[in-house]
This record gives sequence, C-alpha cells and structure tokens, in this order.
Amino acid sequence: MVAWRRLSRRSQLLSQALGAELLFFPDRLPYLRAAYRTMRAVSNAKPDTLIVQLPQGPLLLEAIILRAFHHFKLVADVHTGFLMRWEWKSALLNTPFKRLLGRCDVVAIHNEEMRELLPASAKKKALVVYDPWFMIKPAMPQMVKERFIVFPASYHPDEPLDEILEAARDLSPSVQIRVTGNWRRRPEVKRHESESIRFTGYLPNEEYDLLIANSIGIISGTKEEYTALMSAWEAVAYQKPLAITDTKALRESFGNYPAYYLWNDKADLMKAIKYLYESKPDRGAIESLRKKAAEGIGRLKAKL
Repeated sequence: MVAWRRLSRRSQLLSQALGAELLFFPDRLPYLRAAYRTMRAVSNAKPDTLIVQLPQGPLLLEAIILRAFHHFKLVADVHTGFLMRWEWKSALLNTPFKRLLGRCDVVAIHNEEMRELLPASAKKKALVVYDPWFMIKPAMPQMVKERFIVFPASYHPDEPLDEILEAARDLSPSVQIRVTGNWRRRPEVKRHESESIRFTGYLPNEEYDLLIANSIGIISGTKEEYTALMSAWEAVAYQKPLAITDTKALRESFGNYPAYYLWNDKADLMKAIKYLYESKPDRGAIESLRKKAAEGIGRLKAKL
C-alpha cells in the first residue's frame, strides 16, 4: 500500500487489516521524489496487489503504468478529497485523473453515497469498505477533573467549526470543549477561544489518543454529503458518545450510534452538545458497526 504527501489513519488501519506493507513517501508537487521511490519499491517487491491512497492523482497514473510491467492487481482507496472540488487546487490536481479509476481492479469507497461521484467506468468496480476502526488500540484513560468533549478539527472548508463553537460558547461554562489540530490553517477561529473553548494545536499521536481517552464524548461534522469522518470512527473505537452532522452518508455508516445534528441550526447543535454530556455509548450499536466494518474488509480480501 502506497501513500504520498499525507498518510491518513484510514490507510494505516486498512493496511493492518489486510496485512499489507504500508509505504509512505511524503513529498510535494510535482511529486518526483515520491514517484521515483514508488517505482523502485514496486520494482523490487513485485507485489501481487498494490493499493494506492487517493488523492494524489499522479500516484494513480504511475500505478497504472507500473502495472503494465509488473501485472499486479490495482486497488484505489478513494478519499473524498480526490472526488470533490473544494478548491481550485483539488480540481486541477485530481479531476484529470478521475477517469483512470475505471482501469483499476477495485475502487474502495468509504460509503455507498460516494458511488455517485465516480465515473461510469468505475462504478461497477466500486466496493464499500468502512474504516476498520476495530484495529485501533485505545489509550488507557487517566483520572482527570474536567469533563470535556473533543472536536478533532481538520480546518477544512467543509467543517462546521464556527457553528459548533458558537453553540458551545452559549453553553459555557458548563460545557468544555477541546479543539485539536493546527488552528493556524484558519487563524480566525481563535476568536472563539475562552476558558471553556481551548485549542490544543497539533498533538503527537500519543497525546491525541490520550485526549480522546480522557474525554466524555466526540463532536465532529461536515457540510458535505459524501464525506467520511475518521474522528467519528475513533469515537466508536473508544466507546465515546458521538455527535455528527445529519447526512445520508454518515447515517449509512454509523446507523443509530450517534446523535445527528443540523449544522446550520444552532438549537440543534446545542442539543447535540448536551447529548454528549448526558448519554452513554450504545454497546449493541458498537457491535453492529464492528460486524459491518469487518464484512467490508472481508469482501475486499475476497476480491484480492
């Protein structure tokens, strides 16, 4: 399994679940160094199957070229960032490569709704593979005095961060929220900071996992219909109450486990935040989600 530029937690978990060697080649445009290292790795290993993490489009193109010489099965693990046009950069870098998905053996997608975004030639090859969250090994919680919820923020344009923090501010000081991630991507959000709302900045994996373990719940969300949320799967893995936006894709993925909210309805957001303080995780729903995720991995293994 090969990833360029950024390594997603989904790729880490998926490689573990499939028993695949994970190769990460961090690089920037025009990805020449990553392309060279990928060519050498594939030529030396001669794999039976190559899985590529998308985006980046040029990785898909190189994988198709390499397959002509090494004759492996090619799986595209397609993230919504490859299919959605959030900004000019993603449209320029990814759109020209979308049609190449039809030349893959399997196109792994995060939810059934994503199938609508695929080119016609790729739809019949699409397979829903939910994030294998059951591979996460939760950190042990510590004794902490504060009862806080966590917003694992990416600071991406589709995230209803301002709306959630405005609702949380109206509920303070009884509600405490910790916002993770590099807030410098959207420095204007710091105007929400207070004794109740704190920005942790980027945290190393161990510190992040410990923060989740010590929290009483997770709130996450997206304004887009097709987007998957790793932070929501982390909530399931840690058996934490979860609140996420009400979309078809998220309802398909998470069933009756979370509380769903309308991101543009402040009263609904406040209700969802209160839910995190008052509820307990549904263990029956967790087991159902475990079975569904394992079945998706099983179907992918069968294809390979």
